[in-house]
Amino acid sequence: MIPMTATVTLDKAGRLVLPKPVRDQLHLRAGSKLRLDVTGDRMELTQEVPEVKIEKRGKRRVVVGWEGFDAAKAVREMREDQVARLDAPFRKK
Repeated sequence: MIPMTATVTLDKAGRLVLPKPVRDQLHLRAGSKLRLDVTGDRMELTQEVPEVKIEKRGKRRVVVGWEGFDAAKAVREMREDQVARLDAPFRKK
């Protein structure tokens, strides 16, 4: 996972918008649940992920319990990130 820092601003109703790269990296979408923990003057948002299991169905293993999760897309993104990291030392400046 790529470290990311962002500044967000509250609107008059107290809402904030998470930047799209953050939502994409964490696979957040409308209806995703986040837990807010406040300690002193710091707050931390943690994604509450439903329990995900891998079940064997016949000869296949299937991801169960995560509605809307696209495993193929997640694998593709992980591969792209890995290729970019491996390729970085060889990029010409």
